[in-house]
Amino acid sequence: MSTTAERQLNQTAFRQLSGFIDQSYQRGRFVAIADGKIIADAASFVELDSALNALGQGSADVLVVQAGVQYPESAVIFI
Repeated sequence: MSTTAERQLNQTAFRQLSGFIDQSYQRGRFVAIADGKIIADAASFVELDSALNALGQGSADVLVVQAGVQYPESAVIFI
């Protein structure tokens, strides 16, 4: 799957799972979504990054969100 397709899949999954995430995870907890599903969660980004590395995933390759945080529908990020 292309990087763009993976991003779209994960963003769609987040929109569908956002209510579940907010109800199931403590506010501020970091949650990782890959292949359209939740694959890991942790209290801090550093802990989540370690958990993702153990799964063979990089934090740059998945969608990472925080429970209880409202994200805009779109944003421009300058790198």
